[in-house]
This record gives sequence, structure tokens and C-alpha cells, in this order.
Amino acid sequence: MKWNFIGKGSAFYPPYGNTGAYMLCKKSLYLLDCGEMAFDFLYHHIDLDAVDHVYVILTHLHADHVGSLGTLISYFYCLHKKRINVIHPEDTVVRLLALEGLETDAYCYSTQLGENEAGLRAAPVKVRHVDNMECYGYLLSDGEETIYYSGDACELPEGIREMLLTGELARLYHDTSTHDSPNPSHCFYGKLEAAIPPEYRSRVYCMHLDSPCEELLKEKGFRIAGESEV
Repeated sequence: MKWNFIGKGSAFYPPYGNTGAYMLCKKSLYLLDCGEMAFDFLYHHIDLDAVDHVYVILTHLHADHVGSLGTLISYFYCLHKKRINVIHPEDTVVRLLALEGLETDAYCYSTQLGENEAGLRAAPVKVRHVDNMECYGYLLSDGEETIYYSGDACELPEGIREMLLTGELARLYHDTSTHDSPNPSHCFYGKLEAAIPPEYRSRVYCMHLDSPCEELLKEKGFRIAGESEV
């Protein structure tokens, strides 16, 4: 299961782009989030005219994760007469898109990923990010391997940690911050360092970076999203 990263940056560090990833399977495009910079990236890196089905799996509704979702919907609906699939456990995304002038006749909304060409399964995992919004990570499986994608989260769920340590997870992609605080919205790298023994860190990919901190994280044994994924 090969996910290609659109970007690896936090909302306030645009040099690294919005954190998000995509996967192509035949004529189907799968997206993990669709931030402000995502449509521009996809337009210039993928032959969108050759795509028949699009599945956008959303972690939460902050702008750096959904900022160009409306544009992606409009592109396929207006230019190709196709309705993309928007997946999120909370129907608040429907209300958000309605405020942008997009009703559900322009796209297909579902709380879960249905049957698809890649055989991909996406099980939502509720995570802590901010108090005023429900946020999710995902366990993603294609029948051959399972990975975890945290979205924005201030901590690693204990159950996900155990899956990594028991070998149930091939890879783990996690929100990683260089800033610690008493009321965090992102995961300070020291928390990952404390939770994950050194011998397991080569399967942990840091993302949503808030600064050019790659060397620091690599020194700790972690890897960086988008670099040597498999």
C-alpha cells in the first residue's frame, strides 16, 4: 500500500505544504485530507482527466486539511460530470460544503469508506486534537498490510501503540511537533520518543512538521513522511 505525500507541513509552516497523501489504483484516486494546497498539487502531478473515481478520507475540518475540497468537488462535477466521494464520520462536512454553495448533488457523502477498486478499508479512530471539533485518525488496510494515519493528534492512542509493538502495523504516520505545551493540540516528539522503543521507530513516519526538524527526528530513529516510504 503506497501512499504518496502531497506535503508534510503544519498549517503554520507552508514551506512543507499541507500534510496529506494520495494513492492511485487503476482509475481510482484516494486522498487522505485535501488541504488548501492539495488541489494545486494534484492538478500539476496527476492526470485528473484519467481518474474515474475519487475518494477523499477526511481526518477533520481545519482549513489545512479541507481547504481545497470544494474546488476538487467542483472540478470533477462541473468539468467531468463526476461526483467524488467524501468520507468523514461527522456530517459537519456537509454543512461546511453547503456554506460554500455545494450541495450533495455535486458529491457523495458517507460516514465510512464503501466498496472500492483497491479493496481499501478505512476504520476511523477518534483522536485528541482540539476541544471544539471531533477529529480522527484511520487504520488503513488493503488486505495485505495495515497502517495507521493519525491526522492531527496530540497523542498516540495506546491501542495503536500496542498494534505497532505487536507487529500488526506495517507503518505508523503521526503528527509530530517540536513544541511542548501544557495544553497541546499536536504531538510533541518527546511523547513519541517516550512511547516507542528505539527498535520500532524505523516504522514510524513523522508528519505535520512545524519546522525543518528532520535531522533531529532522524537522530531519534524516526523517519519522515514522504521519504523512503517502503
